[in-house]
This record gives sequence, C-alpha cells and structure tokens, in this order.
Amino acid sequence: LLPSKNLRSTQTEHFNANYPPESDQRKQKIANMITSYKRSVSTISKSTSAQESATAASLQVSWNLAKAKKPFADGELMKSCAVAMVSEVLRHDEKQKKTVVELLKQVPLSANTATQRVEVLAADCFSHLLTDSKKAEAISLAIDSSCDRTDMEQLSVFARFFDGKTFREELLCLLPLTGRTTGEIIFTELTQFFVKNGLDVGKIVSIVTDGAPSMVGQHKGLVGRLSAVKPALLAFHCIIHKSVLCAKLCGKMKETMDTVTRLVNFVCESSSLQHGLFRAMLDEMSAEHKDLLLHSDVHWLSKGRVLERVCDLRDELASFLSTLQSQKAQEFKMFLIDNDMMGYVFFLCDIMSHLNCLSLQLQGKNHTLRTCTRQLKKTFRGESCTFHRFECTPKLSSDILLFLRQPFSVSADGQWTAEAKKLWPSIDEAALQMEVLEMGTSDVLKAQHRDVGVNDFWINMVPQARFKNTRAIAMLLLTMFPSTYICESSYSSMNSIKNQDRNRLSNAHLDQCLRIVTTEYKPDIRSIASSQCCHFSH
Repeated sequence: LLPSKNLRSTQTEHFNANYPPESDQRKQKIANMITSYKRSVSTISKSTSAQESATAASLQVSWNLAKAKKPFADGELMKSCAVAMVSEVLRHDEKQKKTVVELLKQVPLSANTATQRVEVLAADCFSHLLTDSKKAEAISLAIDSSCDRTDMEQLSVFARFFDGKTFREELLCLLPLTGRTTGEIIFTELTQFFVKNGLDVGKIVSIVTDGAPSMVGQHKGLVGRLSAVKPALLAFHCIIHKSVLCAKLCGKMKETMDTVTRLVNFVCESSSLQHGLFRAMLDEMSAEHKDLLLHSDVHWLSKGRVLERVCDLRDELASFLSTLQSQKAQEFKMFLIDNDMMGYVFFLCDIMSHLNCLSLQLQGKNHTLRTCTRQLKKTFRGESCTFHRFECTPKLSSDILLFLRQPFSVSADGQWTAEAKKLWPSIDEAALQMEVLEMGTSDVLKAQHRDVGVNDFWINMVPQARFKNTRAIAMLLLTMFPSTYICESSYSSMNSIKNQDRNRLSNAHLDQCLRIVTTEYKPDIRSIASSQCCHFSH
C-alpha cells in the first residue's frame, strides 16, 4: 500500500530538512537511490529472463522427446547426460563449467513437467491446424482404425487442405472407440469433433477409407451418412489396399505360395534348434542372407520379400534339408530341386516383386490422385483390364484428371465442365468454360506450365482473380487423398509411443504425442515460454 498523504508530506519535509536542495549531499543521496533502483530492476529482469530460458529449454527437450516417441521420464536422463557432457568438455575451465552446469540443472525436466510441456506444445500445433483448416475452402479426409497395445480401437483421421501457401497433411484427431465400431458410432464421433472445434462438415469434398463395411456401407456406413450431409462427396477405396487385393492368389499360384510358406515355417518355426542350425550353416557358407523371412498377410510387401529370399537361398535350403531325416524335410527338398515347380516360384517372385515396386511408389506423404493414377498407367501400360482393377477414381472422368495435368489439352465443351459442376456446385459453369478458353490462348501460362510442377503451377502461376473457377477445381482435385497410407504409417508411430512399457498412457496423451510426431507445424518455443508461468521447480 502507498503511504497516506500526510505521511508522504512528513517524509518529504524530513528529507528536505536533512538534505537541502542546493546541497551536494542531497544530490549524492538521490543518485544512490536511482542506482539502487536500477540494480533491483536489473536483478528482477535477469531472474525473469533466466526462468524464461529454462522454460524454453524444457519445452524444446519435451518437443524432441515427443518427436522421438520417447517416454516423458527420459527428460531427467537427458539433463544428466547434458551435465555429464559439459563436465567433460569444460573440465579445464572450472568457472565456465560451473556456470553452465548450474544453468542446466535449473531446467525443469521431471516426468510431470515434460507431460505438461507436451500438452502445451500439442495444443499450440492443434490451434494452428484449426486456424488454417477453417480458412480452407475444401478438406479431404483419410480415415482408418486400428487397435493399440491395450486393444483400444483408435480411429485415425487425417486432413489434407490448402492453407493459402501450400497443401498440408495433418492429423485432425485420434478418436478412441470404446465400444462397437459401427458406421453410426464413427459418424457420431467424427461430427461431434467437428462441432466441438467449430469445423464445417460441409467442407469435406472427399474421403478415402480401407473399404471396411463400417466405412463404406451404402446406408449405415460412414460414407453413406456423410453423403447425406454432403451429396457431392467423393469416396475412394485406398489404392494401396486395392493393389494388395489384386495380389490375392488362386489356383496353381496359391498352391505354390502356400507350399513356400509351409517350407519357411518348417525351417524357422518348427524347432528353435533347427532354426539355429540353419542360420549357423548360412553363416558358415557365407550365404547372401543370414535367415529366411516369415510371411504375414498384414504386411503389404510380405509375399514378394519371402519369395525373393527363398529363391536366393534355394541351394542352401536344399543342402540343409538333405541333413534332416524327417519325411517332410525330404518333401520340401524335392520341391526345391524340381525345376518345373520352382519355375512357378520364380514366376510368382517376379510378379510379386513388380507389385511391391508399385506399392512402394504409391506410398509416402503428399501423393495426389494425379501422381498415383499416372504411376498406375505407367506400370500397366497397354494392360487396360489390369489398370481398371486398380483404378481409384471411378467417379472422376479421364478429362477431369487430364485438365489437372494438361489444362491446355481439354476442350471447353459442356461434358466435363458439367461434371466439374457436380464436384463443386458453387462454381459458375459458363465462367469455367470461358476461363478454359482464355487459358488455352495464354502463351505465358503455357511457358510457365512447362517449367514448373503441377502443384506449383496451380498455386503460384494461375492468377486467382482471372481464373477463379478453374483454380477452384484444380485445388479440389489436388486436395484429395489417394490412399490411407498416412493413417497406416501413423499406427506404426502409435505402437512405438504406446508400447508395452507405456501401456497406461492415456488416450489424450497418446493423441498429443502422435500429433507432435506427425505434424509439420513448428511451435514458437520462445513465445510459449514467455506466456507461461516460469519457475525453476522440477
């Protein structure tokens, strides 16, 4: 509290009586008071700055821990390692070593602190995501579900949209499904998330799923319910899942694959001693590989890899089976030395290797319908029947995709523009036709199109004001997901985060950690630190 008016007056009179205005003693006293004040302010400022720096360091370490999918408790381990490194590096400079070590020890990195830091960082990234997605005109969703380590069904929802500068693929949410996973429940959870966060379901232009009944059911599935809200919604079956379905075997090919699988299981799974002897023999023979691979239908590249390994180790396998006395071993040996049977194996190996190569080319982030369709046409050139089994865009004509890749090659007739009107009902079809004609006469745009990629052309080269409708259609097509690869890869990260040693991790913290692992947003650590209540506690 400030002193009362009478008390302040008495103090002033006392000061003036003891230190007259003209005296040097009075001037010295005032100078000392000013110096003392500045020293106090400087001390407070330094303390606050040190606390903010410690908080920023704590945020940065927590961010790195989450990015690396490490437990929150590893923060203290990182601090002890940092202190140990400084002690060794600066062992000849005791003064500097002491200063740095004291600063490092002030950084709060306990498990509870790291947990709170991850919550703040994930919230900051989510805030940026919501801000950008609300500005976007169109949003595409990739949705898939899988169980975590505790058999909790987790619904992974990724969004792709244009933020005004670039296309982003971000984790929208990870929704735990505690009971049944019907289309109605998934739709309810998804729409509640949109409403809670102020997102517009009507902006969803396409959705890609793994083709499960709960997702693609015509009436009760998620796609059917979303289509009732957005009639122009496009729904696709993941193109990579389709490629796996095309790899399903029958007849003689299935019989051959089953025999190879039984052979591998016999060598590797029937006896640990037998498996160990086989690996020892491969090591002694300096074989190309050290072991066989086990087949799993869950893994996309499994069949091709298993067949390649068996073909590479054919002679070694035959030699090893010759040393065994069992009848089954002799049957597998006869299979390996039979050139006719192995002809089927080599043929199947070539086919599966071809499909594996295609699968790898279709995987990865930031793929679009254009790039995937182009890769399929390149792979199955001249095999139209095979291509149509893979085709992921049954509701999009070839003219629509040609317009995206070669906008100067399409005509301005009413056939494909009418289809474009169905995709984006708000566009002006007549204006779209005029823009296509104008674009076809622009030598400047044609030259720019030759020099840059498709994405860069539509984002940076095509003027928004002159080509509003054509640009809107192009952006809609570039927004669409071709596969659920991004969801599948997130589940690998999810299982690394919520492993057997962290199986009590809450759903909220799992969502936050996975968001940090997958996001391309980078939080402003200093800004967050300055807004926090900073202290040196652990």
